[in-house]
Amino acid sequence: MEFNCYAMKNQEQIVREEMRKLISKTCTNSLSRDHNPYSLFQRTLLKYYFNSADVTIDHSASTISLWTSETPSTLGHNLYRLKDAVAVTISYSNLEETLKGCLESGENHTRFYKLLLFQYNNVSAPLGSNVKSA
Repeated sequence: MEFNCYAMKNQEQIVREEMRKLISKTCTNSLSRDHNPYSLFQRTLLKYYFNSADVTIDHSASTISLWTSETPSTLGHNLYRLKDAVAVTISYSNLEETLKGCLESGENHTRFYKLLLFQYNNVSAPLGSNVKSA
C-alpha cells in the first residue's frame, strides 16, 4: 500500500511539472498574443481553477475577466435561486506565473491536468495489447 501511495504522489508531481512546462510553452514571447494557439488552454485552466462560466484574457491591460455565479455552498439545493453571472476582473503582472499559481494538488486536479496535457501537449496514450483496429 505504501508503494501505491508513493507512486501516486510521484505521478501527481510529474503531471504538475509537465503542466508547468506546458504553461511556459504557451506563454513564450514568440507566440502572437492575439493569435495564440494555446489561448483556449489558458482560458480552460483559469475556468477550472476559478470555477467560472467564461474567461477573457486582456494581454494589453494585463487583466483576466471572469464570469462566475453564486457558489454551490450558498445556493443550497434550490436551482431556482441561481443568480445572474457576476463579472470579476483580476490584474496580473506575469501571466505565466499566474497560470502556474492555478495548479493544485489532488486526484481530481491531476485527472483534469492529464486531460489538458493529452489535448494540448500532443501526447498520445500508448495502446494496449488488446486494442483492435477497425
